[in-house]
Amino acid sequence: MYLLKGNIHSFEWGSTELLAGVMGRPSPTPEREAEAWFGAHPGGPSEILAGPAGAGSGLPHDLAEAISQDPAGQLGPDLAELPFLVKLLAADKALSIQAHPSKAQAEAGFAAENAAGLPAGDPTRNYQDKNHKPELLVALTEFHALAGFRPVAQTVELLRELDVPELAPQCEALAATLPGTEGSAARVTESAALREVLGEWLSLSPADAEKRVAALLQRCEPLCGEPGVLGEAARTVVELQRDYPSDPGILVALLLNRVSLRPGEAVFLAAGQLHAYLKGMGVEVMANSNNVLRGGLTAKHMDVAELLNILDASPLAEPRCEVFADGDQATAEYRTPVADFRVRTLRPGASMVVEEPAVVLAAGGELTVTSATQELPVASGSAVWVGAADGRVSVTARGEGTRESEFDATAFIVTVGDAAALD
Repeated sequence: MYLLKGNIHSFEWGSTELLAGVMGRPSPTPEREAEAWFGAHPGGPSEILAGPAGAGSGLPHDLAEAISQDPAGQLGPDLAELPFLVKLLAADKALSIQAHPSKAQAEAGFAAENAAGLPAGDPTRNYQDKNHKPELLVALTEFHALAGFRPVAQTVELLRELDVPELAPQCEALAATLPGTEGSAARVTESAALREVLGEWLSLSPADAEKRVAALLQRCEPLCGEPGVLGEAARTVVELQRDYPSDPGILVALLLNRVSLRPGEAVFLAAGQLHAYLKGMGVEVMANSNNVLRGGLTAKHMDVAELLNILDASPLAEPRCEVFADGDQATAEYRTPVADFRVRTLRPGASMVVEEPAVVLAAGGELTVTSATQELPVASGSAVWVGAADGRVSVTARGEGTRESEFDATAFIVTVGDAAALD
């Protein structure tokens, strides 16, 4: 087993308090720390801090190196590489609106960009690797997100309540997809209409985007105190305008579900589903990829045509992920439809046996991970890698957590969902 240090990534939307707090470091930090990566992704493999007794200076530098030196001992016979990545994520303001490609789309896009001679790390690249990126976000604090397209009937009702003339053509284009409207025989699908409206708004000139956002803002500011979807949408517009003035992503936000998660609740996002995390801290588990197609709320590269190409524009009525807890609520599992990862949690005082490769993350409390030959104490904000050769391992959650994490589970055990189903 290896004790892992998270690889910190700082972005403008990150926090000077949250990650430092959960890791027990002084704050505020000099930079806005956004993510701590626990895994073997080449963009930020986890540093190894400790390992088996007697390893001494022979320890691998990071988890990617450890796996490359002994693939079978670390991953077992069925895997060539670690298929998932675990992150602690801390957002003080919205991330970009984004979607991620399917496996087939990523393979084709990565090959095409390589053939075109785009170097790794080029800011205009859409594909950093050839993998898909389904993801699960479990809230450690109250967490807000935009997740998937809202059902079109609800979006039409919202746009009509807002009554912004500059957005009327898009409202009526969406309304034309609904049953009972005139010309229904020639009606386009909801997904096609959403795709068209998204493309129109993301292709606006800066001047046209500013004009439409200004008109929307003027209407929303007096509505922030309203109950229900109308007030929620108005508050979202005002918040996003504060952080991303006149960005066309503010218009796009009107099309998406606003989701508020309590600690312990989760959202799952499959390939192609448009989303943006807005504020809060959580544990994010995803397929081992860093492929992002952006759709607003960013100054980074946006390829609207490629976003529309990989987009799943089907409305998403319920983005939350169901949680299955045992009888005494000491352990729980977040079940997703992907083979890349399986996520379980432990509350303080509970234990779990792990018999397969795993990242065991302490998020808000302390853990002890014990194998036949090692016992590793794990402080909050650190993790342990359990390799295939470590055999049967016991994970015990201890302590009452930290003030930064409001979720009463303190251990996250992430394993492969179904190795046989992976390519």
